[in-house]
Amino acid sequence: MNDDVIAKKKLEEARKNYDEGKYNNAVAYCNQALNFVRFDSALAKEIYFLLGLAHSELGTSYTEWDLNDSILACKYFDKIIDIDKNFSEAYLQRGLAVLKWGNNYKLALKNFEKVLELKPDNESALKYREICRRLSNENLQ
Repeated sequence: MNDDVIAKKKLEEARKNYDEGKYNNAVAYCNQALNFVRFDSALAKEIYFLLGLAHSELGTSYTEWDLNDSILACKYFDKIIDIDKNFSEAYLQRGLAVLKWGNNYKLALKNFEKVLELKPDNESALKYREICRRLSNENLQ
C-alpha cells in the first residue's frame, strides 16, 4: 500500500471520529496520517484543517477547556495558510479560534477581513466581523 492510500485511510478514520465527537481520536488519526504525506501537499492541507477543527473543539468543550488546544488550532490553520494563502476557510476558522482563546478582537477581525477579501459574500465572516468591530469598540470605552 502506498503512502497516500495509508494517509487517506487514516484521514477517513479521523473524519469519522470527528463527526462522532471523538476529537482526541480524530487528532490521533490525523497525526498518524501526517507521517505518510509531504508537509505541503493537498492531502496535508486536509489533515491540518481537520486537526485545527478538532483542536478548536477540544479548546472549547464544556468538559475540558484547554487554552493549548485553541492555540494549536490556530497553528494548524497557519500551516494551511502557508500552503495556500487563498484558502478562506482557514482564515475564518483561525479567526474563530482566536476569539475562543483570547477574545483578541482586533486579531480575529483581521482574519475575518481576509476572508471577505477572498470571498466578499461569506456570511459567517460578515457576521463575525461586525461582532468583533462592536466588541473592540466597547472595550475602548
